[in-house]
Amino acid sequence: MEERPKLRTIDIVPVQFDGRPHLLLRDPLQLTDKMLLVSAQASLLLALLDGTRTLREIQVDLMRLTGELLMSEQIESLVNQLDECLLLENERFKTALVKAIAEYRESPFRPSSLEGSVYPSDPSSLRAMLDSFFEPPKGPGRPGVQKYSQPLKAIVAPHIDLLRGGSTYAWAYKELAEAPPANLFVILGIAHYPMENLFSATTKDFVTPLGRARTDVNFIEALNNRCGFDLLADEFVHRYEHSVELQVVWLQHLFGEVKIAPIICAGFEHLVGLGESPMSLAQVREFTESLQATLAEWDEPITVVASVDLSHLGLRFGDRQLVTTSILRWLESEDRLFLEKVADGDGDGMFSLIHLDHNSRRIDAYPALYVMLKALGEIRGKVLNYDQSVEGRNESVVTFGAVVFP
Repeated sequence: MEERPKLRTIDIVPVQFDGRPHLLLRDPLQLTDKMLLVSAQASLLLALLDGTRTLREIQVDLMRLTGELLMSEQIESLVNQLDECLLLENERFKTALVKAIAEYRESPFRPSSLEGSVYPSDPSSLRAMLDSFFEPPKGPGRPGVQKYSQPLKAIVAPHIDLLRGGSTYAWAYKELAEAPPANLFVILGIAHYPMENLFSATTKDFVTPLGRARTDVNFIEALNNRCGFDLLADEFVHRYEHSVELQVVWLQHLFGEVKIAPIICAGFEHLVGLGESPMSLAQVREFTESLQATLAEWDEPITVVASVDLSHLGLRFGDRQLVTTSILRWLESEDRLFLEKVADGDGDGMFSLIHLDHNSRRIDAYPALYVMLKALGEIRGKVLNYDQSVEGRNESVVTFGAVVFP
C-alpha cells in the first residue's frame, strides 16, 4: 500500500448503473484490460489521491469537505482496487509500463488496437462498413471520376468512432479518392495521453485487417534530425492511439498499399501567454519549421492528413449540465467559424479563437491543425461537412468536420 497514493492520468467515463450515476475508470494506455466501476460520489475521493496525502489525511479531508465519515477500510479498499487495475502512479504501474514499452519496441510492427471493437476484424466486413458511409443522405456519394490533376495538399478528417462520424470521414476521403494518390501520407494525430514532448513519431509499420501500411522511416528520421528534441521519445504512446490508426484504415481502403508518416501532437494552449504566438514555444517552432523543411525537400508527392475532432462538451468531459438544443446551435456557430479559419489557412487566427476563451469547448484539433497550416504555408481549402455526435440522453457531445486543401 502506497503511503501517499497518487492517481494516474486515466479515462473517467460517466455511466449509468442500476439507474444511478457511476464512473468507469480505465487505463488509456491499456496496460491492463481491467476496469473499475465506482459511484459518482467517489469523484471527490479520487481528486484527493494526488500523492500529497496519507490515507488518514484523505479521510480527514473527506470529513471536512462532506461532513461524513468514511471508514478507513473503505478508502483502503478503493486504493487497493485502483492498484490492481494499474491506475495508481507507483512502482507496480512503472514496472508494467517498462515491460509494455520493451515489447512494443521489439515488435516488428504496430498492431491494430481497434479491430473487433471500433471496426470489424474481417476485411470484407470492414470494407463494406467504410463504403456504407459514402451513401446519401448523410454521405457524399461514392467516389467518382478524377476531379483533381494533382494529389491534395491536405485533408482534415475526424478521429471519432466510425459509427458516429463515418459520413464526415467520407466527405473528406471522397475528395482524396478523386485526386491522384500521394506517394506518402503524413498523418498528424492528437495525443490522448500525456507525453514527455509535444510531438511524437513512430517508425513502426501499421497493421490492420486491410494489410500493412509501411512507415517511411527515412522521412521520420529526416524530420527527427532537424528537431531539437527526440521525436521518438514517446513512441510507445502510438501503440494504442486511435487517431492515426483510423486514417490508416481509410487510406488502405481507397488506395491499397500506402506509405505513411505517423505523428501525434499534444495540446499546448496552456503554455502560451495571452497575445503570444504558439511559435514562441521552442518545440512548436522547431517541429513546425522541421516539418516545413522536410516536406519541401521531399522528392515525391505528399498529402498531409489531420486527424482531429472539434468540441467536447457535457457530463463526460466534466461539465455539470446536459447538452441542450441551444448549446448545440451555439457550438455549430463557433465550430464553423473555427473551420473557416482553418480553410483560410489562418493558423494564428484559428488559435486565437480558442485561446481567448481558454479553449472552453475543449477543441482537441488545434495542435495538429496549427502545425499543418504553418508548415504548408499559403494554402486555401474548403469546408465540406460538419456534424455533431450527441451521447446518451443529451449527456455529452463531440463535434467534427471535413476540410480539403486541393
